[in-house]
Amino acid sequence: MKVLPLALLCCLSVSAYAESVIPTDQAEREQVERVQTGRYSFVQNIPPVDQLNPLKVVIRTRVPQSINSVGQTVEFLLARSGYVLADASVLSEEAKVLLDLPLPAIHRTIGPMTLDRALNTLSGEAFELIVDPVHRKVAFELSEKLGGKS
Repeated sequence: MKVLPLALLCCLSVSAYAESVIPTDQAEREQVERVQTGRYSFVQNIPPVDQLNPLKVVIRTRVPQSINSVGQTVEFLLARSGYVLADASVLSEEAKVLLDLPLPAIHRTIGPMTLDRALNTLSGEAFELIVDPVHRKVAFELSEKLGGKS
């Protein structure tokens, strides 16, 4: 018989805890968005921008001497990002020419800058970076300033 009151007490405490976890007002919602990491320290319970968008990660790298073209450099930079260069079949002729160009010596050291800005730097002002976030592919097309697609 002593088990029944104990079980009832446990059920009541669990339901009271469950009700307190569900945020009902702004103050409680803010409390859920913060996580206590120490006795007096808290962090925001939101992912950093570069985890939400891998192209926003800040990079600083040296391109190996074995890489000789802009296209190889783009693939090198994208290697750990989860993104890939779009298939050659969807690239414009101008973009294919860009990717086949030799890598300028000034671009052997890149950063610190975001990955998308590094890709824009490699392509120069004549091209715009096109991102397909669904398939995680990137491509380049002529800038509108130079008569590219509108």
